[in-house]
Amino acid sequence: MFSKILVPIDGSDNSFRALDAALLLSEKLGAKITAIHVMEEIPVLHIQSEKLLRELLDAYKKERQVILTKCVKEATGKGISIDTKLLHGNAGSIILDFCEKEKYDIIVMGSRGMGRFRELVLGSVSNKIVHHSTCPVMIVR
Repeated sequence: MFSKILVPIDGSDNSFRALDAALLLSEKLGAKITAIHVMEEIPVLHIQSEKLLRELLDAYKKERQVILTKCVKEATGKGISIDTKLLHGNAGSIILDFCEKEKYDIIVMGSRGMGRFRELVLGSVSNKIVHHSTCPVMIVR
């Protein structure tokens, strides 16, 4: 039924609850699981120092990688193998494209992401995924 599970992770509590649900599905069904994190472009207004800009972007990327490392720790702690991917761009579009290209059977994701502003948007990424995905989507609260 479900042999490939995609879990978008943004670092929020909801996304890690989604990871727990996906790990349970993976354990029960013997499905492969991939956690992805999409780095959205940082709005850079004007930074005169190329070195400073590079340092800021490297720090941002390292922070994002920590999120995926946490996913690996949670999965291996439960004896489950997990793949991780760090992607760049608009989260909703990248998730949908990656899911379709790699032929995932289900997307398991949190209902809302990080930050107060995003809460006001009421889960805009999850809303886009639910309405445009070609495969089933499980939303975890």
